Amino acid sequence: MSQKFKVRKLRDQKPEDLLKDLEKLKSELIQLRTVKVSAGNAQKLGRIGLVRKRIAKYLTVINQQRRDQVKSSTKSSSKLPVDLRGKQTRAIRQRLTRSEKAQKTVRQWKRLNNFALRKFALKD
Repeated sequence: MSQKFKVRKLRDQKPEDLLKDLEKLKSELIQLRTVKVSAGNAQKLGRIGLVRKRIAKYLTVINQQRRDQVKSSTKSSSKLPVDLRGKQTRAIRQRLTRSEKAQKTVRQWKRLNNFALRKFALKD
């Protein structure tokens, strides 16, 4: 187990295989934790961190695959789930749209229509 674990290998696997391996890793983590409680040897205790990291890698790949699947299924529609949209600040989300900015009150429309802009000519 001294060899480093590559995530590239996980990306090629099917989601069902990933979930099976994830369950195995979780059961291994439970066993390691019980060994820890029963004051087991130090070699197995050091493996807890490695197993936790490996579980995190599996979950990351599974979530990425799910997100990609949702993105591809919603590609044709104009609606996109909130968690897949680009991150925006609160001010940007709450600001007015172009059409809302362009709206004018009745009084503004009357002023624009009834009183045209005056043009002044300057003499030399």
